[in-house]
Amino acid sequence: MEEKVEVKKNGGKKVLLFYLLAFLLFSAACWLFFQYKYPCHFFYQEQNQLFLLDWEYVSSYFDKPGGLARLGGDFLTQFYYYLYAGASILTFCLLLSGILLGCALRRFGLNSYVALAIALAVIIFSAVCHFNVSYRLSETVSLFGWTLTLWLVSLIRNRWLRLSCLAIMLLPAFLLFSYPHIRQLQQPNFILEKDFAIDAEYRFNNYDHVVNMAENAEELTEQMLFFYNLVQAQRDQLPDHLLRFTPNQLGTFYKIGPETPRLTIINMNELYWALGDMTFTERAAMMTNVFASQNRNVRMIKRLAECAIVSKDTVAQQKFLRLLEKTLVYRQWAADARKGLFTHHDGHLYAQKMLLVPQRDTITTSDNAHHIMVQLLDRNPDNRIALDYMLCSDLLLKDIESFKRDYDRYCLDDKRPVMMNRCFQKRLYQEALCIWLAGTEAPQEQWERYIHLPKVLQRFQEYNQQRGSTRFKDTYWYYFDKIKAPEI
Repeated sequence: MEEKVEVKKNGGKKVLLFYLLAFLLFSAACWLFFQYKYPCHFFYQEQNQLFLLDWEYVSSYFDKPGGLARLGGDFLTQFYYYLYAGASILTFCLLLSGILLGCALRRFGLNSYVALAIALAVIIFSAVCHFNVSYRLSETVSLFGWTLTLWLVSLIRNRWLRLSCLAIMLLPAFLLFSYPHIRQLQQPNFILEKDFAIDAEYRFNNYDHVVNMAENAEELTEQMLFFYNLVQAQRDQLPDHLLRFTPNQLGTFYKIGPETPRLTIINMNELYWALGDMTFTERAAMMTNVFASQNRNVRMIKRLAECAIVSKDTVAQQKFLRLLEKTLVYRQWAADARKGLFTHHDGHLYAQKMLLVPQRDTITTSDNAHHIMVQLLDRNPDNRIALDYMLCSDLLLKDIESFKRDYDRYCLDDKRPVMMNRCFQKRLYQEALCIWLAGTEAPQEQWERYIHLPKVLQRFQEYNQQRGSTRFKDTYWYYFDKIKAPEI
């Protein structure tokens, strides 16, 4: 008898050790994958909600089944803002669900290894569901709720009492944990992950990372090109890098409408913010909110607060700050903003944006980017970002006539010698002017007026002798002759 007891104990230890090893391997694999291969999906999900520590808001979760699961999932999702939180929270929720399910199935009489296999299959399936960015943490919290209910029932030894309790708990469990699960399985979308990654790096002002990601990428997406150009523009280097990648993507040919993808709308918000147009920044932010969970996107709420700060709209500023003060992650930023205690970066940025705010009321009826940039430059001719985006957009379209008109209007102003000299030093602009001068058979004095880089003129003469040669692949002349312009 003692030998049988000893064998049973040893067998129990082996099963326990096997369970621990299996769940440890799953946890390590899950955490490592989501942290190092798929982390930026978490940032995207975090920003697409606004969780408020407010009773009225919290109580709204219980107006439909699954309230506790939705509440718990959204509460935890706000911490995805932090670097290692997303993978850790998801792994912990899955691990706890798996342990509870395995223990419950063993108590219901299943073979230990069968119970373990079922538990691992369920949490692996749930982890795979998270490859889809639409699959929310609330759905994994719902799984945890059901496994917790099953485990609690399994603690009851009497079979009939157990069945009775299970029947009694079904309705409360349904009301608390039922959630409409998405069963659309997909493979990991690493291209979308790269788009989220470069957006996240830009959002957190890691501009060097944005540039490195784009320049070292094996395959560039429109999203990567958009943020790469946005960084270069803010570094006063957009014309110097415009032709590094072709075809290129500035974002100035997008328009916001019913069919516009959400990522594009988010991008437009960032473009208008960089250009300095607070009205269109607010519009893009509001449109992003429309498509977010419960029409609230915390990143856009923060951007709307920033727009109000720059525009000195006190009423709107207080409204958005009050919302952010009810969050855990952004409450400190909101409190500092209310007191005017910005970081050095933010304070300098907002001061720069304030210089671009129009001094008179205007009504804009079109989101045509060229029209918007004309208005910005008419208000502030020193807006270099708006100028570069305007001129570079003209050049991408190969619209030399519009480029020449805009160049003359904003670059050839003797009263602004700094801006004029800057334009003279941009090789891209000089190369484009060569095309206009040659096409109009301009006299020598016109060439002397416009072309200020002798090497440009020398290379243009060489190019005309070897037109289309890849030796000149870095020039606008090659782009003009060989690369297809974007369709708008």
